[in-house]
Amino acid sequence: MLFVENVFLKGWSRRVGLNHRPTVYETVALPLSYAGLCSRLWGMPSRLSFRNAQNCSSLLGKVQDKRMLVVGLFLGLIGLYGFSGSPIGFPVSRDEAVLISPDVLSQLGKPVLLSTRLVKTRMFMQIGLGGEPVEFLVDGTSVGRAMTGGDGWARKEFVSRKNGLLELTVKLAHGKRVKARPSTSIISNINLKQSIVLVDLQSTMVDENRQKNGLLDLSMFFSRKIGFSQPQEEAVEALVAISKRASLVYLVAGQAGGVSDIHRWINDHEFPDGPVFWLRPDTHDLMEKIQNWKEEGWTNIEVGISKNINALQEYLDHELRAIAIVSEDDEEDIPDGVAVVRTWEEITTEKFLKKK
Repeated sequence: MLFVENVFLKGWSRRVGLNHRPTVYETVALPLSYAGLCSRLWGMPSRLSFRNAQNCSSLLGKVQDKRMLVVGLFLGLIGLYGFSGSPIGFPVSRDEAVLISPDVLSQLGKPVLLSTRLVKTRMFMQIGLGGEPVEFLVDGTSVGRAMTGGDGWARKEFVSRKNGLLELTVKLAHGKRVKARPSTSIISNINLKQSIVLVDLQSTMVDENRQKNGLLDLSMFFSRKIGFSQPQEEAVEALVAISKRASLVYLVAGQAGGVSDIHRWINDHEFPDGPVFWLRPDTHDLMEKIQNWKEEGWTNIEVGISKNINALQEYLDHELRAIAIVSEDDEEDIPDGVAVVRTWEEITTEKFLKKK
């Protein structure tokens, strides 16, 4: 019987085109349609049992009253409608989605993957939307299109022919089913011989009682609107001085999201330009990123600046010169081997930041 059920349902799936619809529908519509058909096809038994919890088609047993039959028919109709020719708002509405495009480190003349993710946010969860075409533009010129996969990600290979920072814009190729504003990020071409300084962007801001023992900022974790405070005195001047000697890479802790708001904050406060990368809270995301960058050829990552104890320790683990900007009260918690300063002005006087 199970063999017959599986053959029938797989054949039915092919006929109605389940495997050709965007994967967002499969999250709920597919199991619902299977469950509905199973309960409808095999009658009204007195009890409902699950022989195989991993296969909806194994629903056998008996139903005590006719209400189960109605539920089965309802679920089946929802499933069939979900895979019909008309897109629906169940389980995910596609009317207002978001494109998220991360910054990219690249090398002149070498291919790099540009990426974006089309998502819909529900209850603090990002749900990827598949089957949508997106277009990648570098400095306003189209470099090609790609289709979002089941996880919402789309990627396009690109070879940079220009030095410096390039603007990456990603937009929907058409808005027939989904509405989303274009996303912007940057492609940063950093020479492999150039020194790199990692800057925890939150260490440049006036302290607002954020935890010093974890890259956890609840306002950032639950919201895409970055509630950054004002920068510390002399932070801008110090980073401008450092940028003349090395390339800056900014790090931000929180839920991975777009970087356009962060770049706007950087520009508003006249910080030097540089790529921005998100770090997931309470993970070793920083260590993984440093390791990946080194494997890709950027072995001159020399300095890491932060006031976060975990980040400072990871800098040391990768043999970076770690600098902590902390008050005297917090100095006792700093790991051994970290250079401790009180102000940003002191950083520019450190010998290892001076141009060799």
